[in-house]
Amino acid sequence: MARVKSRAPASFAAQVNDTDKRLNILFDHLNNETLIQPDTIEQLVQLSQAVQGRDLDNAAAISTEMMKTKLESEGGNWMVSLLIFAL
Repeated sequence: MARVKSRAPASFAAQVNDTDKRLNILFDHLNNETLIQPDTIEQLVQLSQAVQGRDLDNAAAISTEMMKTKLESEGGNWMVSLLIFAL
Protein backbone atom coordinates (compact mmCIF):
# COMPACT_ATOMS: atom_id res chain seq x y z
CA MET A 1 0.00 0.00 0.00
CA ALA A 2 2.91 2.36 0.56
CA ARG A 3 3.68 2.26 -3.17
CA VAL A 4 0.04 2.87 -4.06
CA LYS A 5 -0.19 5.75 -1.57
CA SER A 6 2.92 7.39 -2.98
CA ARG A 7 1.72 7.13 -6.59
CA ALA A 8 -2.01 7.79 -6.29
CA PRO A 9 -3.23 11.28 -7.17
CA ALA A 10 -4.25 13.39 -4.20
CA SER A 11 -7.84 13.29 -5.42
CA PHE A 12 -7.89 9.55 -4.63
CA ALA A 13 -6.54 9.88 -1.09
CA ALA A 14 -9.86 8.98 0.55
CA GLN A 15 -10.22 5.79 -1.51
CA VAL A 16 -6.60 4.77 -0.91
CA ASN A 17 -6.93 5.33 2.83
CA ASP A 18 -10.19 3.38 2.94
CA THR A 19 -8.59 0.48 1.06
CA ASP A 20 -5.62 0.51 3.43
CA LYS A 21 -7.98 0.40 6.43
CA ARG A 22 -9.97 -2.51 4.97
CA LEU A 23 -6.85 -4.50 4.10
CA ASN A 24 -5.63 -4.04 7.67
CA ILE A 25 -8.93 -5.49 8.90
CA LEU A 26 -8.32 -8.52 6.68
CA PHE A 27 -4.74 -8.89 7.95
CA ASP A 28 -5.94 -8.64 11.56
CA HIS A 29 -8.42 -11.48 10.95
CA LEU A 30 -5.74 -13.59 9.28
CA ASN A 31 -3.14 -12.93 11.99
CA ASN A 32 -5.59 -13.59 14.82
CA GLU A 33 -7.18 -16.57 13.07
CA THR A 34 -10.66 -15.12 13.52
CA LEU A 35 -13.65 -15.05 11.19
CA ILE A 36 -11.82 -16.17 8.03
CA GLN A 37 -12.47 -19.82 7.15
CA PRO A 38 -9.81 -22.12 5.63
CA ASP A 39 -11.57 -22.25 2.25
CA THR A 40 -11.63 -18.45 2.16
CA ILE A 41 -7.92 -18.36 2.87
CA GLU A 42 -7.38 -20.73 -0.06
CA GLN A 43 -9.42 -18.43 -2.30
CA LEU A 44 -7.35 -15.47 -1.12
CA VAL A 45 -4.18 -17.37 -2.04
CA GLN A 46 -5.59 -18.17 -5.47
CA LEU A 47 -6.63 -14.55 -5.92
CA SER A 48 -3.21 -13.23 -4.97
CA GLN A 49 -1.53 -15.70 -7.33
CA ALA A 50 -3.84 -14.65 -10.16
CA VAL A 51 -3.12 -10.96 -9.55
CA GLN A 52 0.61 -11.59 -9.28
CA GLY A 53 0.51 -13.58 -12.52
CA ARG A 54 -1.53 -10.83 -14.17
CA ASP A 55 -4.33 -13.32 -14.86
CA LEU A 56 -6.97 -10.65 -14.45
CA ASP A 57 -9.84 -12.72 -15.82
CA ASN A 58 -9.23 -15.40 -13.20
CA ALA A 59 -8.71 -12.78 -10.48
CA ALA A 60 -12.02 -11.16 -11.37
CA ALA A 61 -13.78 -14.54 -11.37
CA ILE A 62 -12.38 -15.45 -7.94
CA SER A 63 -13.23 -12.09 -6.41
CA THR A 64 -16.75 -12.21 -7.88
CA GLU A 65 -17.29 -15.69 -6.45
CA MET A 66 -16.03 -14.53 -3.06
CA MET A 67 -18.35 -11.53 -3.13
CA LYS A 68 -21.31 -13.80 -3.88
CA THR A 69 -20.55 -16.46 -1.28
CA LYS A 70 -18.49 -14.84 1.49
CA LEU A 71 -19.45 -11.18 1.75
CA GLU A 72 -22.14 -11.49 4.40
CA SER A 73 -20.56 -14.22 6.49
CA GLU A 74 -16.89 -13.27 6.45
CA GLY A 75 -16.01 -10.26 4.36
CA GLY A 76 -18.29 -7.35 5.11
CA ASN A 77 -15.54 -5.04 6.33
CA TRP A 78 -12.60 -6.01 4.17
CA MET A 79 -13.75 -7.67 0.97
CA VAL A 80 -14.39 -4.47 -0.98
CA SER A 81 -10.64 -3.74 -0.85
CA LEU A 82 -9.96 -6.89 -2.89
CA LEU A 83 -11.85 -5.56 -5.85
CA ILE A 84 -9.40 -2.72 -6.25
CA PHE A 85 -6.55 -5.16 -6.77
CA ALA A 86 -8.46 -7.83 -8.66
CA LEU A 87 -10.26 -5.71 -11.24
